[in-house]
Amino acid sequence: MAVTTETLAGAFIGARRGHKLVDIATLPVPADVDAGFAAQAEVNQGMGYPLAGWKVSLGEGGRPMAGLMPGPYLKSGDTYRGVHGAELRVEIELAIRLGRDMPLRPGQPYTRAELIEHCDAALVGIEIVESRIADWTNVPFPLWLADAMGHGGYLIGPDVPFSIFDDVPALTCTVELDGDVLYERQALHANGDPLVTALAWANRPVEGPLGPLKAGQIITTGSLCGGVLAPTVGPVIARLDPVTAISFALAEQGD
Repeated sequence: MAVTTETLAGAFIGARRGHKLVDIATLPVPADVDAGFAAQAEVNQGMGYPLAGWKVSLGEGGRPMAGLMPGPYLKSGDTYRGVHGAELRVEIELAIRLGRDMPLRPGQPYTRAELIEHCDAALVGIEIVESRIADWTNVPFPLWLADAMGHGGYLIGPDVPFSIFDDVPALTCTVELDGDVLYERQALHANGDPLVTALAWANRPVEGPLGPLKAGQIITTGSLCGGVLAPTVGPVIARLDPVTAISFALAEQGD
């Protein structure tokens, strides 16, 4: 596994530093999810990234999964610059910001109420999915996990009341690119309550190589609109009605 982890981490570090994509055929596939986590952690360490945040989801059998979100985080009006030829997808999400550390509590899992008590903000966010893998359509999950589940960047939107998590279907997601509506539907989270994913990660059975949950970190809980493919670059308006609209731009590096 060490050879696979080092080889894979080296390829992803080279892709990040060189602002390029890598051919999936040239990449070794981690043997399992644990190996995928190990490779992701090595990439993060090799890049010198801070432990600034997490994207979380549930994997097979309900196992909690996470990709690190190192920042720097963008804000409305900023431009996200992707690698030439990369596939960019836009995801409207709800997130939390931890106000206190959440150390593991084996045998005493956190409740949803305790998770909220450990937060100092709920917010709307926009994740930009941009994998370092050139064609990730059929990527094996451990390899996807090693690539931080395709995390590219994240825009921090406005703070919102925590009650927003209680009635997601009352919201509507709209994504416009250069004036064209790419997506407009009722908000829908794969797990119903978006906090399910964050709570599962807080209650992960053991501390893995990615590190602990610390005060100040952002945890984004998963898309409310799937991954909306951007067929080109340009100005974007992502709306979560009736709450907010976040404007930003997609561009290629060098533009």
